[in-house]
Amino acid sequence: MSRKRNYHPVLEGRPLCYSIAVVGNLKVFEMGVGVRIWDGKRVLSCAANMPKKIFLNLYSTMTFRNFVVFPDGVVSKLADNPDIKLHVLIPKGSNFRELLSRYPFGKKLEVIEVNTKMPKLNPAQKLFYFFYSYLIFTGTTRLLATFGARADAPPAGGNRFFAPLKSAIANIFGRSKWIKTSFVPWAYKKLFSRKELADIFDRYQPDFVFLSGIAAFEDVELLAEAQRRKIKTMGMPMNWDHLNKYYIPLHPDRLLIQNQPMKKEAEEYHAYKESQIQMVGFPQFDFYITGKEHLRPRAEFMKKYGLSPNSKLILFISGSVYASGEQEILKEMRQWAKDGKLGQEVGFMVRPYPNRADIAKYKELEKLPEMKFFWEDTTTDLENIIEFMNILYHSDIVISIFSTTAIEAAIFDKPTITLGFDGREKKPEHQSVARLEKLSHFKHVLDTGGVRVARGFSDLLEFIAMYLESPEEDKEKRDFLSEKMAYKVDGKASGRVAEAIVAYLNE
Repeated sequence: MSRKRNYHPVLEGRPLCYSIAVVGNLKVFEMGVGVRIWDGKRVLSCAANMPKKIFLNLYSTMTFRNFVVFPDGVVSKLADNPDIKLHVLIPKGSNFRELLSRYPFGKKLEVIEVNTKMPKLNPAQKLFYFFYSYLIFTGTTRLLATFGARADAPPAGGNRFFAPLKSAIANIFGRSKWIKTSFVPWAYKKLFSRKELADIFDRYQPDFVFLSGIAAFEDVELLAEAQRRKIKTMGMPMNWDHLNKYYIPLHPDRLLIQNQPMKKEAEEYHAYKESQIQMVGFPQFDFYITGKEHLRPRAEFMKKYGLSPNSKLILFISGSVYASGEQEILKEMRQWAKDGKLGQEVGFMVRPYPNRADIAKYKELEKLPEMKFFWEDTTTDLENIIEFMNILYHSDIVISIFSTTAIEAAIFDKPTITLGFDGREKKPEHQSVARLEKLSHFKHVLDTGGVRVARGFSDLLEFIAMYLESPEEDKEKRDFLSEKMAYKVDGKASGRVAEAIVAYLNE
């Protein structure tokens, strides 16, 4: 069976453009209103009002959370649209197919498994991948190129000497809009291709492709195949720090972004036109508005964790492999509480990363009665997400390490402190948590003044005591932080995403 774009002047007397699949002597015409089978003389059959086919990829647990887990989410809205047939692409070997089948809309989906493992690159591909990645060189890129993100790894993964070259690529070639928007996309589609994806497109013939995490290599591959076929595309960054790390070689026709700083990054770093961009907010924050009935009374919540209903609660978000010295800081805060330096009875809730590094890090602290731990996965399990929402809601202070939680805490108007020190031991610069202050995306948070940076134990003690005594301190700044970084927290971001998809699909 062959397939091409063509014009047919005879069918129903209208010069319309159709996709034609030739099967023997018969031709299948896909039209906006349906499918006609034509033998050259007459219409043999007609299936009117055929739904349009959308590819939407869910390649990570974070995109699964953002688009699937919450009631009335993006996938639910699209699946329930009778004019759409939604094809969900998932990683081969993942449990996403089984998870999707649990939802009421699961039976309406066409689930397609895709090999999302990054292929082994040849020398030309490696060189080009290196070149286009560093067409931008932001504070975040500089941090990754010189120090690296992880505190437990050599600076920049042992490749720190490449930093001047990476900076030079951005300063010389990254200034050219032509290189970014014309040469790089052309060269990428010449150098990279995936037969498996081509076969999937041939089989299902989508009308529209939505990328749920445009910065990932596997998303770019999907976008490349769609662009080769001139299929409409729309995409969205998976998180708020994905536009300021590396250059993304291909652009979808339309870009949905979460907040104003990201809009500026899309235009400045990636050369998007303003007309291509639409701000929608964070779909995963909708539930903080729509799911308020799941918030439990404080006495009930505190009782579950063996804490006095009258005590204050400090939520500590672990920095995992990106930070060290957290155990010492937690022990010091516990001692302050015991010595009465905080002025009130205080309990601690620690939110670690569920990985081996944090299991080892907090093994000793788990034995302390004042330290409560919440280890559960909060990406694909709604009940765990609800529990963490309750933890955040009932916390009196949030302490994190340059984390997304600062935005969530601001939504709930929770005083937030970020740690800019490593305990009593002075760490080398590439291991110190202070290096994370250079992250471009978090600078937007700090500029609001809605988060205090503790640069030592004295700062930390002062800020905790102040916020416990006067939780309204910095409230206006937190409100500004929420408005700036979360755009609209109105429970309607998922709706805006779905509406944007349908609107562009029907243009």
